[in-house]
Amino acid sequence: MTVHASIILKNRLGMHARPAMMLYELVQKYQSKVILRNNNHIEAEADSVIAMLMLDSEQGSKIDIEVTGPDEKLALSAIVALFDCGFDED
Repeated sequence: MTVHASIILKNRLGMHARPAMMLYELVQKYQSKVILRNNNHIEAEADSVIAMLMLDSEQGSKIDIEVTGPDEKLALSAIVALFDCGFDED
């Protein structure tokens, strides 16, 4: 099974190196596969910081999150919480 969520990037600088690294470190704690998609349907696996930077998503961009695996619900919840807090940049 796969779980999905859509979020809006809140942090001022969008998806840059620091939030990409924070997300990368978070998904390493889970066994599930995490895929992000931006408004232009560009896809990035969250286990690659460089791929996430290629999303080129700025503040206010919509990101679709797809998580598949044994702990997908836990992983999705943690990922959404990280996006919701703006990666602690405020």
